Amino acid sequence: MDEIVKRSLKQAGLWNEVKGRLQESAFNLRPGQKARLCIARALAVQPEVLLIDDPAYNLDPVSAAQVEDLILELKQEYTLVLATNSMQQAGRVSDYIAFLSEGFLVEFGPTSDVFARPKDKRTEDYITGRFS
Repeated sequence: MDEIVKRSLKQAGLWNEVKGRLQESAFNLRPGQKARLCIARALAVQPEVLLIDDPAYNLDPVSAAQVEDLILELKQEYTLVLATNSMQQAGRVSDYIAFLSEGFLVEFGPTSDVFARPKDKRTEDYITGRFS
């Protein structure tokens, strides 16, 4: 179990920050560390796919950047499905993007294509901030 914990925390970029405090409550972690801990917990079972819901929600810019850097590293080894309301974040970390509205898939494709040439007006309006 100790090796799994260490491996998962290292993969999540958290080991060096918490290795001396493993017996403390996770409630004592900063928000960005908590976000990475959630990812570490998922990594512990060595999944093929990681489903991550709004990992940088309510984080300061430095913590959000750490989470995004982690996502960029992890996508080299795992398939990631990331739900986010941040179009900027989606543009920075995704290879493909799906835009959903009112529970329906509106558009899907390579992120660069969807951002540069959206096929649906609703996608264009969301990307450009006309509605959120």
